[in-house]
Amino acid sequence: MTPRMLKQTLEEWSREVHVPADLADRALRRRSRLRLTRFAGAVSCAAVVAAVALLVPLVVAPRFAPPVGTGGAPVVVPVQPYRQTTPAQDVLADTENSPPKTMIAAGRVAVSAYYTWRSRTVAGRKVLDRTWYLLDQVTGSYEKTEWGWAEVAPGLRWAAVLEKDLPVRRIGVFDMETRQVRAWVSVDHPVGGVAWSPDGTRLLATTYDESPDLDMTSVGERRCPARVAATPGNLRQPPQMISTSRTGFYVVDVATATAGGFHAVDPCLTENSNVRRDFRWSDDGTLVREASNIWKRPDAFYDLGGRPHDAPDGYVLTESQAGVSPDGTLLAGRDGMPTKVTELSTGTVVGRQQVLQLRAWADDRRLVALGCAGTCGSEFHNGLVLVGVDGKDMVQLSVYRKNSLKPEAWQPVLTLR
Repeated sequence: MTPRMLKQTLEEWSREVHVPADLADRALRRRSRLRLTRFAGAVSCAAVVAAVALLVPLVVAPRFAPPVGTGGAPVVVPVQPYRQTTPAQDVLADTENSPPKTMIAAGRVAVSAYYTWRSRTVAGRKVLDRTWYLLDQVTGSYEKTEWGWAEVAPGLRWAAVLEKDLPVRRIGVFDMETRQVRAWVSVDHPVGGVAWSPDGTRLLATTYDESPDLDMTSVGERRCPARVAATPGNLRQPPQMISTSRTGFYVVDVATATAGGFHAVDPCLTENSNVRRDFRWSDDGTLVREASNIWKRPDAFYDLGGRPHDAPDGYVLTESQAGVSPDGTLLAGRDGMPTKVTELSTGTVVGRQQVLQLRAWADDRRLVALGCAGTCGSEFHNGLVLVGVDGKDMVQLSVYRKNSLKPEAWQPVLTLR
């Protein structure tokens, strides 16, 4: 039991204490007796107060390691490799509140966080500003934070956080139980996004020269060199246009709160029109993956030193966020109603679903998806649902948002639990 959970338990016990109705009469009857024992009682009270003073910090105070660079003892974050376990409750829904107030989960995944967004102007340039809400498993609710970016590790025990006004020069390792930053990791190149390794022991930190959330109209013009050599029939190949300030990445060891060396990566290597181009991990955590946002174009891969690398064995080009099922046999199809699931080995369609997007696999036969309200009069009037591969047994998990594209609309983040 963590200190925070123990504190909550003690508070619950205190609310259950029963006060006798004749307590005042008992006190009057014992008044004279108390006079005789006043001195002894005072000594006893002093002893109790001293004991409580020693005990309370042990119960209430969160375990907090000295941040990097403070001159304290070396930081040790007690991360453990992630292991999938069977959740106590298979499905948790909040169909009364939007944004949700209580935990949403299905099978092996949960809404670990969500954010709302709005646009603001900084030095004459429009930038997307997020307000993050992180799951509190002790209370089963979502708590508003002041972070500029948050990423929850598989297992829901730790989160990586970045302060406002991205990019920033330090990464926080946030304890989801004590609600404290356990350690800060300083970096020389500013970071705008982070991703946890599949085993939850390392972080991939993507670096940027300026905000990765600038509006497209506020991004300076950047050009990539031509990829096709000039030929007699094509004397001049126009350069490719890009719009990102991404520079490279760090690999962070969370247990020791240390960042390895900086690895610069050519932003022109992969075709992608997004301003934010965070790196992700390969499925086995051995390579760095850069997603292409061009349909049917494969992702690019790098080794942990930033050098281009062949795709790993068994790599599958996915068309949705859900990707391949946990048992490796099924593939979730692209966005758009109806969605479909195919058998990976044969390409045979095994089921269609009346939903907009397939977001994550709850298990081998069910998916968390983005469904639309009623007869789906508007694709932006949508919310989270749980649906079977065969399209049946649909369960609503969240309130249907009236307009998911509207500023302040909440955006869910799904994480393995």
